[in-house]
Amino acid sequence: MSGRSSRCSAPLLLLLATAACSSKPAAPEADPAKAQALAVTMVDQMPPPGIRVCEPDEVIGGATLTTPTLLALAQQKIPTDPEFREWVNPAELDSPAARTLIDPSAKPADKRRAAAELLAAPFYLVYRVDLVNAPMALAVKELKRGTVGARAIRYDRAGKVACARVFVWQNDKAKSEWAIEQSDRAQIDPEIAKALQDDLRAEMLKRVSALPLPPPTGPMPERIPDGISN
Repeated sequence: MSGRSSRCSAPLLLLLATAACSSKPAAPEADPAKAQALAVTMVDQMPPPGIRVCEPDEVIGGATLTTPTLLALAQQKIPTDPEFREWVNPAELDSPAARTLIDPSAKPADKRRAAAELLAAPFYLVYRVDLVNAPMALAVKELKRGTVGARAIRYDRAGKVACARVFVWQNDKAKSEWAIEQSDRAQIDPEIAKALQDDLRAEMLKRVSALPLPPPTGPMPERIPDGISN
C-alpha cells in the first residue's frame, strides 16, 4: 500500500511544482517612452561650473551609460567626433537594460522589462568623454602618447546632475613607444592606429574600474587635455 501511495504522489508533486512555477510573479514592465524622456532630460542637463566632485562611493551602484548610448536612448543624433567613437565608449560600460532599449531587434516585451529595470535604478552614471588627444590613434602623424579625458557624471532619478568625477587615461607607455618606433612613413599605418585605439579602449575599462579608488599617483600625462573641468 505504501509503495502504491508513493507512486501516486510523484505526479502530484510534479503538478504542484508546475503550478508553483506558473504562479511566479511576472517581471516588472514600464513604458520605454518614459526611459526615453528621462534620457532627453539627462542630455539637456549639462554640469554647471563648479559642480561638486563625486565622492568615491557615489560612483558605485547606479545604472551606467556611455554618452552615445544615452543619445541613442534619447533618440538624438550621435556626432562623429572622436569623443563619440566606440573605442572610448566601450559597450561594456553600458547597463544591459540600456543596451536592450537601444537594440532595434529587441522584442517589445524585453524593452518594457528593460525600461522598468532602468527606471528603478537608484541613480545614473554617464561616462562623458570630453577630449581625445590621441593623434596617432586617429591616424594623424604626431608622434606622441595618446591621452583621453572624461567625466563620470552622476544624475539623480529625475535626471538632474548631482556631481561629477574627472578622470584621465593614456595609451600604455610600451604600446606608445612601439607605435612611435614603427611609424617611420609619411602616414600612420591603419593597423598601428587600430592597435592604439584598442589599447585606449582597454585602458579606459581599467581606469573606470578604479574610479572609486583614490586618483592614481605617478607622472602626470604628457599633456593635460584642454577643457577638462568639474
